[in-house]
Amino acid sequence: MSKTITIDDDVYKLLSSLKNGKGDTFTKVLKRHFHKLADTAGELLDAYEYEPPPKVDHAVRARLLRERDRRNR
Repeated sequence: MSKTITIDDDVYKLLSSLKNGKGDTFTKVLKRHFHKLADTAGELLDAYEYEPPPKVDHAVRARLLRERDRRNR
């Protein structure tokens, strides 16, 4: 079921700027930015479905792996 809401133009522009490509929807944008506490583990897993993949800085990752090896010696 869907609902129609009225928002100001500036809010529409803000929501549009938060979309991640063509397949992203305003529903997904809102679910990413407004979190409801999960009552069950299943709800928590469902919430992760709407999270974007984490951004990885490959240089930092490589440095952490090098330093981890050095500290364990």
